[in-house]
Amino acid sequence: MPEPTSCCPALGSYCDRCDLLVGLDGLRVTGVVRGEDDALTVAVESEPAVMGCPSCGVVAHGHGRIEVRLIDAPSAGRPVTVVWRKRRWVCPESSCPRVSFVEQDERVARPRALLTARACRWAIEQIRREYASIHGIARQLGTTWDTVWCSIRPLLEQAAADESRFDGVTTLGVDEHVWHHVSPVRRGPKELTGMVDLTRHPDPKSPDKTVVKARLLDLVVGRSGPAYAACQKS
Repeated sequence: MPEPTSCCPALGSYCDRCDLLVGLDGLRVTGVVRGEDDALTVAVESEPAVMGCPSCGVVAHGHGRIEVRLIDAPSAGRPVTVVWRKRRWVCPESSCPRVSFVEQDERVARPRALLTARACRWAIEQIRREYASIHGIARQLGTTWDTVWCSIRPLLEQAAADESRFDGVTTLGVDEHVWHHVSPVRRGPKELTGMVDLTRHPDPKSPDKTVVKARLLDLVVGRSGPAYAACQKS
């Protein structure tokens, strides 16, 4: 009878295949637990390495770990929580103002974040490409509306302030959109005007060798005529 094979044959060591499935660069998987609600909890940590103090550069001393829980993008339709076992260091230099510090990696998550960077990107793509609502995204992530919105709002505001998104726009579509049918006092303005990039792009698969990849550029409060005129003046 052939011997059974295991993904993690060596107890206590890291498994490259588990790391590949989870896909968090710089972190190694140390454990996975499935809860009663079918949600996954994945424990990760970085490999031991020499660390210099960010303030003075002196080699720091390890001082244990702290666990930080982050909501990650769903896996196989299940909510995922990442438990990042962050390393803590102490600076031995007596004159250094930084007594201790904890490892950070913004590729994984911003400091004091609730969602991983990957979960934020996933949520924004769900809104952009799949017409998802914040409530729907929160349900898939296994968290609350406020948690999702507070996590992605700074990224959306940063993207909205980036005027490079207008580069290469040669054809602009303008359309009025009625956002809701209740009191503006309760929910804000009813009419919004959408500015959409309708520039044609090369596409060898289409009959005329070009294709329109519609891209929302901005939403402006007001009806199409006045709102568009105000945008042109600004």
